[in-house]
Amino acid sequence: MAKGNWAATSASAVIVAANEYRDILTLQKTNDTDVSLGLGEAAVLGEGVQMLVVGDVVTIYGYHARKAIYAIGNGGQGTYQDGPIEVHPVK
Repeated sequence: MAKGNWAATSASAVIVAANEYRDILTLQKTNDTDVSLGLGEAAVLGEGVQMLVVGDVVTIYGYHARKAIYAIGNGGQGTYQDGPIEVHPVK
């Protein structure tokens, strides 16, 4: 499994490289800058998948998870993790 951080700029750029073996990819936005995503193609500001609120999470499965993920949003930041993620409530 791979994990890391990503940063969006004012131009569309790859934030997670393509991986032909990946089945699940989860992205989380960690700051207050709007970000637009492109799945396997350049991101266009205000189009496609939008991450607008701090803490937004997008999970991508199957074919689309294998593609390069592009982002645009000057100053947008976040984290990513591939593979399954399990969340258990705190007792």
